[in-house]
Amino acid sequence: MVKTVLTFSPKGGSGTSIITANMAIYLAQKGKKVLLMDAAPNAGTLHFYLNLPIYSVSMKQYEHFSILPLLNTDYQNLMFFSNLTGEGKRRRVADYLIKWKGELAKTDFDYIFIDMGSSVSEDLLESIAHVDATLLFTTPDPLAIEKANYFFEKLFYHRMRTVQDTYDLHYTYSLLQQNADSEMLFNPRNVLIRLAEKTPRHKEDIFNVIDDVKIGLFYNYLNSNYEGDMSDTYHLLIRNYFGFDLNMIGELPMTEVITTSVAKMIPVVTHEKGGEFQEVLRVATSRLATMLSL
Repeated sequence: MVKTVLTFSPKGGSGTSIITANMAIYLAQKGKKVLLMDAAPNAGTLHFYLNLPIYSVSMKQYEHFSILPLLNTDYQNLMFFSNLTGEGKRRRVADYLIKWKGELAKTDFDYIFIDMGSSVSEDLLESIAHVDATLLFTTPDPLAIEKANYFFEKLFYHRMRTVQDTYDLHYTYSLLQQNADSEMLFNPRNVLIRLAEKTPRHKEDIFNVIDDVKIGLFYNYLNSNYEGDMSDTYHLLIRNYFGFDLNMIGELPMTEVITTSVAKMIPVVTHEKGGEFQEVLRVATSRLATMLSL
């Protein structure tokens, strides 16, 4: 059964496109049927990594997934569609995912990767609810971490608003905010706990704000032991503050292989055989498969 995976980064330059392309190619080389879709605002760079010319970027909107003009690539088992949300497109990715749900379930793909680029938008937050997993790519620098924190905050409150709207919990939630005492650390995770205590009949729905989300974390460009240690503890901070259980998908040290790949727009898997990056991909795709099976 097809698994749909959304990939993005809260900060540009975190390696989302290059790693997504390499993961898709790697899985295709292992015999999985993969579709890679570019949904970055105004079209991204995935077609370059796949050695496809600029005119291959689709500029038409299609209501049905089954009639999308998917492009063949140089890699067996890998298909491509680009510019899902580019110029002239009226629909958002979330709209497509809702509309295509029945058709996607009938495809013979094993994986569909949708690269949404490097912006935290309402479309991204809504799309997360309609995919099997989300991969967040980040780097260990302070700005990237700050933007990742911003994303988790936006995601939490976006999903919280949906619960409040669905079960008419706005008044109860506002009372919690007004009556927060000094003994209560009013962070998002504790909001869920207190709200569930106040409305036990909606307890499961409230905790699904975080329990229904599968997010994998991929750290890129690590260049010191300190940064490696931070990647080991970051998921704990997110769990304790927001409640989201992150899955550590991969870590990639700073390497010239990636720098060269980005500069030449050539996937690493095409010119590195059995190297460090291949092992990173093996581990990452294995962890992704495990996360999707949970």
